[in-house]
Amino acid sequence: MSKRLTPSYAKQTILSRYNHPVIEKAAGRNMDSLIEKGKIRKIRGHEENGSMEIDYEMRFLDENATRDVFTLQESIIKSLPEQEMFKGHDQDYLQELLLQERSAIGALTDDGLIAYNLIHVPLDDKDNLGMDLKFSDSELKRVIHLQASAVHPAYRGNALQTRMIQTHLAVIRGLGFKHVCCTVSPRNPISLRNVLAAGFQIRALKPKFNGWWRFIMHYNTSLPAAFGGEEIKINGSDIHGQLSLLDRGFSGFEIDHLPDGYEIRYHKNCASL
Repeated sequence: MSKRLTPSYAKQTILSRYNHPVIEKAAGRNMDSLIEKGKIRKIRGHEENGSMEIDYEMRFLDENATRDVFTLQESIIKSLPEQEMFKGHDQDYLQELLLQERSAIGALTDDGLIAYNLIHVPLDDKDNLGMDLKFSDSELKRVIHLQASAVHPAYRGNALQTRMIQTHLAVIRGLGFKHVCCTVSPRNPISLRNVLAAGFQIRALKPKFNGWWRFIMHYNTSLPAAFGGEEIKINGSDIHGQLSLLDRGFSGFEIDHLPDGYEIRYHKNCASL
């Protein structure tokens, strides 16, 4: 493998100001940063057709990867047809996240960093997506966020986002958190599909950053989702129709792509939060 696949991303330090007792359980563990390695497909450039198979590694990242994460983030944002689809973060914020042990996962090839996934413990109730799901004070303390996830366009179709999320879910279970929450734009069906494939459900729909609509996604690490009753399919762009379903106790659990958009399947959620 190239030296670029083995950067100094494995230091895995703890930022003490978070002072979260569950996060601190992970302090001092001398774990290998390598998660997996193998082959993935890369889409060739505009002047070439098809794809090619190349080597990759998936690793835990640390603060040394901050600039690479930020550069990839900015490249992805510039490639989006609508800026509303993805909200970026500044370098200082990203560095704070990457200072947390096992809070960042990255996929690397000879091209450098080509995908990442970040988790974050909300520092106060205002920052906590559990507030959007009307969690009790005790349940709010058991929430962790899937804060950001992105894949370079040339490497999409390899299920990297879903695999990174599933790896982080295993870390989160080990840390003892019960609720994993994140936001996804209704204008980003690819990311929505990947997050749903990792086992999340749509539990709310709220205007968030700059008034942009966001699905509030939820994953319960201790209680598998259980659905029952009527299934309703609804167009992903129908905000008001989905708000009505969510108010009636339905949860979104699967996406079907259509020639002119996508539909979401909703069921009643029988499992308690």
